[in-house]
Amino acid sequence: MNRHDLFSGLFWLGISIFVMHMAQGLGVGVLSNPGPGFVLFWSGLIFGVLSIVLVAKALLGKGDKRILADSWKSLKWQNVLVTVIALFLYASFLMKIGFLIMTFALMVLLYALGKPKPWVTVGGAFVTISLAYVIFHIALQVQLPRGMLGW
Repeated sequence: MNRHDLFSGLFWLGISIFVMHMAQGLGVGVLSNPGPGFVLFWSGLIFGVLSIVLVAKALLGKGDKRILADSWKSLKWQNVLVTVIALFLYASFLMKIGFLIMTFALMVLLYALGKPKPWVTVGGAFVTISLAYVIFHIALQVQLPRGMLGW
């Protein structure tokens, strides 16, 4: 039994139950007429299911038996720092520069941290912002920051 996964799974299961309970207080609604708590409720439910999977995996003894400190050994801290700084800059300049340019730049940086080929980095960023634009701006009609170029 992996105690770390068991306790973390139970902790996140409790958080997901709390989120679902609070979402019900806001009003969940139905798919055709969602309430203010609709996304919170379903996100909490999905998160709860994933937590239950983690708890079951820990109880059944599946997975590796490494200690918690080993999880941090292979982490590339410079990538974490670059990502945090990039997200801060993204949030700071999103309204001034605009959604398309800032999101493309952020995605290029995030893809590049994985060190793929340049065409994968640029292509992946382009596909990501294209999908985000189609989903949010065209399908859901969300007003995205236009920025200095007006698009």
